[in-house]
Amino acid sequence: MSRVRGYLYCALITTLNVIVYAATLGRHIVLEGRVYRGTCSNWLGQFRYRPRRFAQPSTEAELAELVRTSRGLRLLGSGHSFNDGVVADDTLVSLDRYAGVLWKDLTRKQVSFKAGTRVRDAVRELQEDGLAFRGLPSHDAQSLGGILSTDVHGTGGSDWGFVSQSVVRLKVMDGQGRAYECVPADDLFRAAVGGVGAVGIITEVVVQGVDRFNVEQRVEPATLSFVKDNLDRLLLDNDHLSLYLFPFTDKCQVNTWNRTTSHRSTLGPLREFLTTAAESLLAAWVGNLLAYMKLLPALSAVTHSLVRTRSLVMESSQAFNRTLYHLHQELEFTVPYTETFEVCERFLQLYQTLYRVERLPYAFVEVRFTPAGHDRTLIGAGRERRSTWVDLLCDDSPGVHAYFEAAEKLMKEIRARPHLGKYCKEYRKGDLMDVHQEHFTKFLELMSVHDVDSKFTNEFTRRLFRD
Repeated sequence: MSRVRGYLYCALITTLNVIVYAATLGRHIVLEGRVYRGTCSNWLGQFRYRPRRFAQPSTEAELAELVRTSRGLRLLGSGHSFNDGVVADDTLVSLDRYAGVLWKDLTRKQVSFKAGTRVRDAVRELQEDGLAFRGLPSHDAQSLGGILSTDVHGTGGSDWGFVSQSVVRLKVMDGQGRAYECVPADDLFRAAVGGVGAVGIITEVVVQGVDRFNVEQRVEPATLSFVKDNLDRLLLDNDHLSLYLFPFTDKCQVNTWNRTTSHRSTLGPLREFLTTAAESLLAAWVGNLLAYMKLLPALSAVTHSLVRTRSLVMESSQAFNRTLYHLHQELEFTVPYTETFEVCERFLQLYQTLYRVERLPYAFVEVRFTPAGHDRTLIGAGRERRSTWVDLLCDDSPGVHAYFEAAEKLMKEIRARPHLGKYCKEYRKGDLMDVHQEHFTKFLELMSVHDVDSKFTNEFTRRLFRD
């Protein structure tokens, strides 16, 4: 695809996504993984193929029978994946019909969901009983099983970081179709969380809810030098904090989310939609145009100086969650918190160096934080240590793969831990052993016990866990 065609495709699909979402009052969106007329695609449309068999079981018994009778099986979920983990050798399964509430214990504020339930639907179910998730990822279309299989995280200082912290029990189905109930202290729980479905299928999720609450979401312009001098204080002063860093400028953006007893902002969700949609359209139409015209070095500081402070008070789920309109690619990894700025500067410099010899699309870096002590996963990128998450976001246009290929080489050099739900092409079994060591060995042992016949294997998992 030529750069002109790639630029127009990215911009037009982003625009169509916004229009469809607005026209259907949020009921439909273009950028979502699906199977249509026998062809499966992920949310980006980057992976399109026809599985030999596609199934949508509605009961646990039907799913168990599929596992027993399939030569190989992978789950689609919402298709919100940046890699080929959703490509099945034999049978592709969607749990969209295995969704909803199984039971409630409102005295304990616990609700059991079938794992195919989308985040947005689980949120609504909890709200009806005056409950909420303690924290959530930034995208609401994902299934509960999917966000746990990739150990999806939020961002915070010392208190909260992972959706799995709100889970008190899982049910996991192995390669023989047998179901196991497990709690956070169990090895199978820790292997399923972040295990990208290689040990078993998460079929049930018991969520520990909290009382509904409001959040003030605030965006402020800053400089990278200010953030360097004040990051520890910023993390202590805010419940949740993330950064946007941009190439060719010291300008950056500080995003915070804090619990509040204040009343919700008038038309808060509408204002959030308009802002997010505008930012997506500007990135796709203007950001990419400036990038391909080689104008970023001259204009990046000017354009990012236009950011103004803004804040909204919304229901917690609306503040944490957003719908993604922008057609983009992501590559994400973690490093120790103490290496935050050294690593961010190296990856910004990598983009700037390549940009001078390649026509790279528009990109920026999102930086998030999770606390130490995360022990609910074996191979999740935020395990145990206090971590900084570096997320490279790039318009899905020609040039992105050259940038990400170089980024993965640098990731291996600094021994970064990859997020296995994002772009991941160059990592192999030996690379994961290098960064996870005895935890990876334990994961492989559990995989050999619970998937004896390699039912949950495809090219992606073979490269990471078996080759």
